[in-house]
Amino acid sequence: MNVYCRILPFLVVFGSLACASSVQAQVRVTVKMSKSQYVAHESVLATVTVTNNVGRDLLIHSEGVGPGTISWLDFAVTSGRNSLSPRTKLNFKSVTIPAGRSISKTIDLTGLYRVTEAGNFRGYAVVRLPDGAGAFKSNSVPFTVTKGREIFRERVGDPNSRSVREFRLSTHSASQKASLYVHVIDVRTGRTLQAFRMGEAITYQKPKARVDRNNNLHVLFLTAPGTYAHGQVSPDGKYLGTEYFKPAPGRKPSLAIFASGDVAVAGGVSYDPKAELQQRAQIRKLSERPALTYR
Repeated sequence: MNVYCRILPFLVVFGSLACASSVQAQVRVTVKMSKSQYVAHESVLATVTVTNNVGRDLLIHSEGVGPGTISWLDFAVTSGRNSLSPRTKLNFKSVTIPAGRSISKTIDLTGLYRVTEAGNFRGYAVVRLPDGAGAFKSNSVPFTVTKGREIFRERVGDPNSRSVREFRLSTHSASQKASLYVHVIDVRTGRTLQAFRMGEAITYQKPKARVDRNNNLHVLFLTAPGTYAHGQVSPDGKYLGTEYFKPAPGRKPSLAIFASGDVAVAGGVSYDPKAELQQRAQIRKLSERPALTYR
């Protein structure tokens, strides 16, 4: 029943598109993906921008009540020639767009469609004006989902939920750069609880991973020439932060595990890249010095 309820609004939308053709320039809808390639289960973010060129303030709202509500903003995703069925229904609050202005909404498509498996996809948005005043379709944007190359996995218990989790690390290369990703899996259900990018990684030196006595995952990886990143993730998928290190004289940073079960970085000197950038910004360039005047 939910599928039919979902299809019906789209039939209404596409029927309204022809009616709105004479005023297409009045409302412009565009979609931009946060990037073109994603790793499986990572948040696939699409930003929809609606521009009001009607010449007056524009109030947009959903219509209907309950399961039959038709959202003023909808999204469609295809994989090849197949249209993906949505997992849930969009329903945004009403919004007023001032004349000549734009608003933007960011949608996480991962929770709406099955875009967690490797494949090529396309998506577009549809904005409906109330009272049958027209519907407007955005540009169609392509994006790709890949699995990446797995380099580490380990199962641990989650002290809070008393369930078993699995940490997985993978690398993904795009645009001549590699990124390191972490996935946290609920072993009982097989569901991915969390997936996110830890940062850029130089992969000729394999990232190192260890689990401490609290079952937190520690990952040490080379993120830039001479700079190492140490990230931590809890069993429930929370990112506990990142520290940066430079090599100590004659040594390279490594993960050390102590008899207590604690994990720490050995052979590294703590480094703050933000502080270095601020310090550089305070140093005025030679070209910025005032010209000398001779009298």
